[in-house]
Amino acid sequence: MDAESLKQLLEHVLFRIERGDANGRAFGTPRNPRVPTLAEFNPRFIEIHAGDLAAKIVKRKHGILPQQAQRIGQLTNDELIRIRVDDPISAVEVANGLSLTGGHHRTHEVSQRVLNGRLAVDAPVRILLHD
Repeated sequence: MDAESLKQLLEHVLFRIERGDANGRAFGTPRNPRVPTLAEFNPRFIEIHAGDLAAKIVKRKHGILPQQAQRIGQLTNDELIRIRVDDPISAVEVANGLSLTGGHHRTHEVSQRVLNGRLAVDAPVRILLHD
C-alpha cells in the first residue's frame, strides 16, 4: 500500500491510535471528538513471515470470538493476509513485540494455519503500524 492509499484509511481505522492527542485525550470521545490526522496516526507498514507472527504479538485488545473466528476460517490464504484498507491488521510497537489494534482473528487464523501446515511459514503478512 502506497502513501496515496494510506490517505484512504477510514475513520474507524484512524481511531485505533493508542496515545490520543497531545493532551492524552482519546480520539472519538466527548472530550476529543475529532479524527486524528495522518501525522498523528503515523501509519507505516512492516512485513512479518507468517511463521514468526505468533511470537511477535505480545498483546491483544480482546480474545477470539467464535462467530468471527468461524467466518475468518472460511477465507483463502490470500484473502487472509491481503491488506484491507477498511480493516487492516494493525498494531503498535511495544518494547518486546507488537500490541494488536486490529486483525485479531486474522492473525490468530494465520498462526493456526502455520501450525497445521496449511500456510507457508514464509508467507508475508503486512501489518499497519501506527502510534
